[in-house]
Amino acid sequence: MEEKAELLRCLEEKIDSGKATIDRLKLMGKIDGIEKLMRKIQQEIRFLEKVQSTGNVKKEHLQSTNLIHLNAIVARLFCTNEPTNVMKPFKYQKSRLEVDIVCNGGASWVKVIARNARALTLISMGDGEYGQKSVLDQASSYLQCAKCYPHLYRPPDVVFHFAYGIEIPLATRLERMGVIVEGDKMRCEDTKNVDIHDSEDKCSTWMYSLESTEEPLEEYEEGVNSDLDILNTSSLKTEIKLLNLDVSTLLAYVTNMTNGYDYFVYREPLLTQQAEMERKHPVKPVLENFFRGKELIVSQTAYDNFMNIVDVIGGPKEILRAKELLNKVQIVDDIPTGRIMEKLSLGGKIKDRSRLVFATGENMKSITVSANEGFVRAARMQGIECTVFLHEPRSLSEIKEGYATKISPS
Repeated sequence: MEEKAELLRCLEEKIDSGKATIDRLKLMGKIDGIEKLMRKIQQEIRFLEKVQSTGNVKKEHLQSTNLIHLNAIVARLFCTNEPTNVMKPFKYQKSRLEVDIVCNGGASWVKVIARNARALTLISMGDGEYGQKSVLDQASSYLQCAKCYPHLYRPPDVVFHFAYGIEIPLATRLERMGVIVEGDKMRCEDTKNVDIHDSEDKCSTWMYSLESTEEPLEEYEEGVNSDLDILNTSSLKTEIKLLNLDVSTLLAYVTNMTNGYDYFVYREPLLTQQAEMERKHPVKPVLENFFRGKELIVSQTAYDNFMNIVDVIGGPKEILRAKELLNKVQIVDDIPTGRIMEKLSLGGKIKDRSRLVFATGENMKSITVSANEGFVRAARMQGIECTVFLHEPRSLSEIKEGYATKISPS
């Protein structure tokens, strides 16, 4: 009876812990995937509550609950710098790979492992169940998948966070593969009491193979219990200095609306709405600040489209600003190759012109500056993350002012 009472008490603690975790997540800012994480935690809570209602609690119920892993993800999430996604799936080899946390603005992928350090080592030595993937197998998949989803033209850092620690030989193997290892690093435990044939010999052989390499294992004992904030990988140390300007950006920069002529109510509802947005959030200061110290390029397609628009509906001041802006940029040939051209299907928000502009920017390893949010979202739905700086749209407005009603600044 005492054992059953203790199990019920532990069960209640896990349920309370899960509910407290959900309350903590509700306090976080908007991060893609948070709702999914909360649903998974709630699902585990409902299962445990169902077990609790029957009174038939077994130790296996407490050990097998996925709350342990989910709570570890939440704990790591609260120590994360610039998280953008939680439990984000990526297409990989006709399947999908789920990344627990995407952070540092997209520059890092974090996988959280909440398993016993000894078990992880044994599985990696081949002593797991048939078909069971080791962390080494998982690391290989993550590293390969990361290459398919570059962030600012380099693969995201792959971080494995071990909530319950990791033995030094396994940590060393992972680090040499290119994985950033987080968590307590500990020496191999004595394997004499482990009921797996020859596990001691295997561990000794594995240790020897690692000690025979260039780097001594002692280096990996440093930094145990290091602060997670220090362990966080930073975004790219070298900022991209090349900007590819989309048609929408060129228009936003030269329009009268962003150059002091925004107090109008136009016949066109869209222009009136943009003017209201401009009064609240001026676009040109944002662009000028982002342009500062960078080289500006414009693809031939963007240039041709921009000039056609300016020639047809541009006012005198806008035409003058267009000439001044184009004197500051380099016109480059379109580069209709690469994943954006090859993998993005035309249709909906994916237009050929935009595809060419973004493809050219990617091939030039630049940041494309654009107001075309629809294209970026549609590309993401097709599995393509664009390297982009988005701003609010602004249309040419000078000619339209002749038919608009001027309003006074409030």
